[in-house]
Amino acid sequence: LDLGGPILDIVMEAGDVLYVPTGFPHTTDTVQGTTNTSADDGNATTTSVHLTMGLDTHVFGLTYAHLRWAILSKMKKVHSIAIRTDEVYWQTLETLPLGFLAPKGEWERFHDKGGVMSDEYVDVVAAEMRRLLIALEPQRWDVPPKEIEQVLSHLTETDHKTTLTSTSTSTPPVTITREPIPTRDEMTPIIRYFFETHAVNLFAIQNHMFTNVDPHSDETIMKAYHSSQDQNKIMGDLGAFAGNADMKERYEIMEQKREEWAKDALAHANQK
Repeated sequence: LDLGGPILDIVMEAGDVLYVPTGFPHTTDTVQGTTNTSADDGNATTTSVHLTMGLDTHVFGLTYAHLRWAILSKMKKVHSIAIRTDEVYWQTLETLPLGFLAPKGEWERFHDKGGVMSDEYVDVVAAEMRRLLIALEPQRWDVPPKEIEQVLSHLTETDHKTTLTSTSTSTPPVTITREPIPTRDEMTPIIRYFFETHAVNLFAIQNHMFTNVDPHSDETIMKAYHSSQDQNKIMGDLGAFAGNADMKERYEIMEQKREEWAKDALAHANQK
């Protein structure tokens, strides 16, 4: 598989942080020689250590795929789909524009307003969601043909041809009943829930979980357990918000099982 030349080739220094999107091919190695060497003799004089942290945005429902699912579920529309191209698949799994991924200045305004999105911020998310809805199912939505062509033209040539073939009106003609695509106004309350409620609550739990951590402390272990339970509840709340009873029930069962495991572990410890 030829991936072409690297998009980014840098040397990271102490204190640097690099965000690598989900599924993005990357590799790392240690530079031979450092800024502390007097000559480029190929011998490093300091130890190089890097820490890789996974941001489970796909686990906690913070991707465009989850937003699409919630919008269509909330509107009582079919959300299941067979994705035909890898490119569109990975685009839907991109993280929602939160934190440093937000448009310039929007995350600061979000905090200044007490966790409320500006209309411009909502517009950015809604526009990208509309683009992905079209890219995923160009035959489904009742939108201008020029808009479909514009969306598909930004895909790679192979994916573009594959999707165009599925949307062509070859002989014999096929009558397709198209649905109205979710509007910006219809998307807005779901987008706001994801950003202003779902994400904010998850961030608060994560902040609490990873503050003043002592891996040898029983208090830290219990804090991690309760935080994990709180996260399950938030995911169940997301299922309830989207009208997905199965998801809500699944996370409730998970909470109950962990509660039982915790009680059993405590009873076992008290017997010693």
